[in-house]
Amino acid sequence: MPPVIGITSFDEHKNRSAYVSINATYPYSVSAAGGLPLVLPGPSGLASGAELAEAAAAFVRRLDGLVLSGGGDVCPYLYGEAASGGVARMDSGRDRWELALFAAAQARGLPLLGICRGCQVVNVALGGTLYQDIPAQVPTAGGHSFDVPMDEPAHYIDIVPGTRLGHLFADARILVNSFHHQAIKDVAPGLVVSARALDGIVEAVESPDPDRFLVAVQFHPEGMTRRFPEFLAPFEALVTSASS
Repeated sequence: MPPVIGITSFDEHKNRSAYVSINATYPYSVSAAGGLPLVLPGPSGLASGAELAEAAAAFVRRLDGLVLSGGGDVCPYLYGEAASGGVARMDSGRDRWELALFAAAQARGLPLLGICRGCQVVNVALGGTLYQDIPAQVPTAGGHSFDVPMDEPAHYIDIVPGTRLGHLFADARILVNSFHHQAIKDVAPGLVVSARALDGIVEAVESPDPDRFLVAVQFHPEGMTRRFPEFLAPFEALVTSASS
């Protein structure tokens, strides 16, 4: 059996109905990498931290790997800050649920891949902070949010040699897509930077532990995999780790 890879989703409300939503490129990429994708619903009204922890542990026991997907902004109070004017689309319910899933995955040593928002969730979960709005807080930074198709490369990143991410891509400088206005500010203890944009913004972090697959990227590899198959590499590495 292929390893079961859980993928987080978000609740979407349209026409008086609620939907569990996720971009189809996530399950496609997991499947193309050899995994069995399983879309995880949200917390569904769970209120207390104990309830969230129990539900997260129940899900994680049935998974072999986890993808924390992209989406809206992480609530700043979760990393000790008040919200600024640049913050939008906050969902504290999703934040609390994904932090519970991350904690459960960490406890089991589950292989984990964080993508965009998921990268930020990983950093916050381990004690790091975020730029709430890059244009406001880092005015010298280049563009990081573009109104273009998901598979359109937008800017270069430099991958740190010798990192796990460095082993996944043939080149040390690659073009990636980019759809974010937030990013990692203070890197959490237990993580190392594995890529930066040319303007210095952190584009990837990972665990330095060779026995722990924990990779988090700010770009969207799942949006690139059909047009640029080399971006399957993070998913293939996740699936390989989840198979062992």
